[in-house]
Amino acid sequence: MKRIIGMLFIIFNICALADQRPPYIQTLESQISREDDRDKAAVIIKEYEKYFKSYLNSMSGNESGIFYLGDQYFRNRKYERAAQIFSSNIDSSRNIFGAATSYRFIGDYNKAVDFYSVAISLEPTMKEAYLGRGLAYRNLGRYNKAIDDIQVYMNYAPSVDGFLALGDIYLAEKKIDMAREILQEGRRLFPQSKEISAMLTSTYSR
Repeated sequence: MKRIIGMLFIIFNICALADQRPPYIQTLESQISREDDRDKAAVIIKEYEKYFKSYLNSMSGNESGIFYLGDQYFRNRKYERAAQIFSSNIDSSRNIFGAATSYRFIGDYNKAVDFYSVAISLEPTMKEAYLGRGLAYRNLGRYNKAIDDIQVYMNYAPSVDGFLALGDIYLAEKKIDMAREILQEGRRLFPQSKEISAMLTSTYSR
């Protein structure tokens, strides 16, 4: 569920704030955004896609460069472009995680599950990948797998996100009592969480 983890790009470190795009890409993207003529825009987009692909190929071995560039597009909600960037470097667990999360935000949950699974195989203690995969499973209606993954995530450290995710899954399964129970536990541990309180309140109207 996107609203639960609108906060989940908790990837490992804080990214540099500087623009990660090379000047020519910046120029082309600016031209595309300003061009009203569809035919002229199509020409610019063609040049842009050609150059962008070439640029990605040239830096595919630059793990950090790929990560920071992908993160910039992700933070600007350009998830399809972010997925393209992150998946150009699949030797890095954080770039694989970035690709997985981008695909989840696009709504391609099967691909998200695949990428999260690879990230977990490379780094089994990456707890955020279990949460992300659990949310993707939830959106595929695979509730048992979703619960299993989120419980693994919660075993590392209980969190607001984990309680919200479990509550949401139980509500989706119409297991109101279980949702209420887990959310009550969440409220006990995180009494300041407005999100947990709101979801808990919703269980009494069902």
